[in-house]
Amino acid sequence: MSQERLTALQHALAGQQVQGFLIPRCDEYQNEYVPAADERLAWLTGFTGSAGLAAVAGDRTALFVDGRYTLQAAQQIGSQPIEQQNLAPADIANWLCAALKEGDTLGYDPRLHTEPGLAPLKKRLDECGIHLHALDANPIDRIWDNRPAAPCGAARPHPLTFTGEDSASKRQRIAEQLATKKQDALWLANPEVCAWLFNIRGSDIPHLPVALSMGFLYQDGSAVLYLAESATTEALRQHLGRDVEIVHDKLALFTAAERQHVQKVWADPLLTNCWTLHELRNREIKILLERDPITLAKARKNAVELEGSRAAHIRDGAALCEFLAELPAAVAGGRQDKSFGELEAVQLLRSKRELREGFTDDSFDTISGYCGNGAIVHYRVSPQSSLPMRAAGIYLIDSGGQYPDGTTDVTRTVALGEPPPRAKEHFTRVLKGHIAIASLRFPKGTCGEQIDAFARKSLWDVGLDYAHGTGHGVGSFLSVHEGPQRIGKANTNVALEAGMIVSNEPGFYLTGEYGIRIENLVFVKESAEYPGFLEFEALTMAPIERQLVDPELLADSELIWLNRYHATVRETLLPLVSEQTRNWLVAATEPLSKAQ
Repeated sequence: MSQERLTALQHALAGQQVQGFLIPRCDEYQNEYVPAADERLAWLTGFTGSAGLAAVAGDRTALFVDGRYTLQAAQQIGSQPIEQQNLAPADIANWLCAALKEGDTLGYDPRLHTEPGLAPLKKRLDECGIHLHALDANPIDRIWDNRPAAPCGAARPHPLTFTGEDSASKRQRIAEQLATKKQDALWLANPEVCAWLFNIRGSDIPHLPVALSMGFLYQDGSAVLYLAESATTEALRQHLGRDVEIVHDKLALFTAAERQHVQKVWADPLLTNCWTLHELRNREIKILLERDPITLAKARKNAVELEGSRAAHIRDGAALCEFLAELPAAVAGGRQDKSFGELEAVQLLRSKRELREGFTDDSFDTISGYCGNGAIVHYRVSPQSSLPMRAAGIYLIDSGGQYPDGTTDVTRTVALGEPPPRAKEHFTRVLKGHIAIASLRFPKGTCGEQIDAFARKSLWDVGLDYAHGTGHGVGSFLSVHEGPQRIGKANTNVALEAGMIVSNEPGFYLTGEYGIRIENLVFVKESAEYPGFLEFEALTMAPIERQLVDPELLADSELIWLNRYHATVRETLLPLVSEQTRNWLVAATEPLSKAQ
């Protein structure tokens, strides 16, 4: 952040007669990944993480981040006059109450916030006599010179061979729930919801194959959909059919709903921004604020989606193995360029994925962390931060790909030389947690928070833990972070159900030295042996670093699991990799045993 930007923002706030302003890291669709035109938080502070919020209050500025980004935020703030704080509603509210005074006004952009997100702030600010005020225009947009243009790429049909269900069937299925709830329409709040419901994809957001869109689904299964004019092709119109009206202005959505005599709308409060709710209430439309039924329907993958995900993970695993097989020689200087670091590793892995059928993009910015950078949970390598790698220490690579038949996400921790002291113990304890989740059988109705401790127990046994969730949902050629299911400490009250895809990624991070994470994607399936129970099946196919495993710390059942997994990886991937990689793959999947 340049001092000029902060000064310009403070002048703009004074012009709107507010003393403070909130800058979240999101867009009007509440997307995790946002177009360059919506990277307001990064423009002001330099922080590029996927979750955070800045607040300007008088002459003070703070950046709020969670435990995943503590180290990254400190590095990116540098010497700027920004206070780093914890991203928790109570901490944000307390800071604002200290930085502002009674009678002051805190401005916010209603398109970038949800009512549940603002509720705890509003309650505390009211107690302090500070007013929360929605601004008509975002002041940053007025002072951001050379702001990137909003994306407007073409939306495209996503074939039935990948979706397993046509849009008309999906719309009718969801519309039946509208009738049950006695609602006239469902608010389609974001591009992911629209992508699933209408079987469309796009390229408007980095790593997320969607077109910027929102709309209404009516009780009869017809719909109105907002898309930019440049996003709408004749092929798309034919795909959507006569029952889907396309508009190119967001306010036209509400006009279309009024023509349909919509009086009651179901809207997800966690997805719907404050501006939309204001527009609905201005039209005296009653709102049912409950979780969007599409979110859960989208999370339950059908047989076609699961088969596609299996296929995508196999191709992706082959690409990852090609990368891992070449990595030691690249680090040792075996490539033409003698300098090989974290950034070059990202480029090498990307080049391997690009050779695989259907690859369209990374599913997120690859986390490529060598030694101390690996301890930054969501580290994003840059030319300035990239460390040169050598044949020593530990390297963490967390990456994924977008393919038309599936979305992948995998983390492997690699020993580039003799492991540092206790690294094998730390890695093996993380592996024990990974195996505990992977091999778990649990009754239907179990939520992710009820099984999270299985992943952490081995670390807890020696007073260790990690500051991130154990697992997140994953979409089908959609977001790599998809709800509502997850595995973590926080309550979700969302039961894991057959067909859901979730990550299994316990970790451990020793600040300044190394990071360890082992991540596979798994899907939930019915137990064939025990009726009423569920279990996981692995989708990810890639070896787990044998050099970092201490077999003596593993129970016999854990060792059996690891050897069986490696046998499956070897059998599945051997036909798909080069001869050089075959030799590496055989060695990387050799059975491990305890000392006799």
